[in-house]
Amino acid sequence: MWWSASRLYYSHGADAPSVELRRVGYILPSHTCGTPGVIPNGVIHGSRYNMGDKIRYSCESGFVLEGHSILTCIVSPGSGAQWDFPSPFCRAEGACGGTLRGTAGSITSPGFPAEYDNNLDCTWSILSEPGDTIALVFNDFLLEDKYDFLEISGTEAPSIW
Repeated sequence: MWWSASRLYYSHGADAPSVELRRVGYILPSHTCGTPGVIPNGVIHGSRYNMGDKIRYSCESGFVLEGHSILTCIVSPGSGAQWDFPSPFCRAEGACGGTLRGTAGSITSPGFPAEYDNNLDCTWSILSEPGDTIALVFNDFLLEDKYDFLEISGTEAPSIW
């Protein structure tokens, strides 16, 4: 078997005639999402990664899962396959940050109303359904100049205060 420009030739034995196969240029879509990846301090349940398959994540003791625990391999717009959500992560219990789901929630500084420790890096994720609007209402908000900042990002460009 050998290539010549856009043709593939196949020959069986020294005296056998060769057969010409023309290259069509069509690539079959992928029907697998591939491994979604291992997460630190987490466990993945499931070992099939084809369209329609589901996997489930959980966390080791002392950690809390942030994000979607179940991922489904779905058809992607490019006729391939992809996971319906990004892989979650495992956050240490009691750590700063978290994930809000549902129609309402509240975010406070660790130990509020007392002062929080220096050098904290708190990341909160707010999960919603496609097309939903997320409204942020600040009831009590104070930043320490040169040390603290708030960054809000999503489908639009991030805003930093």
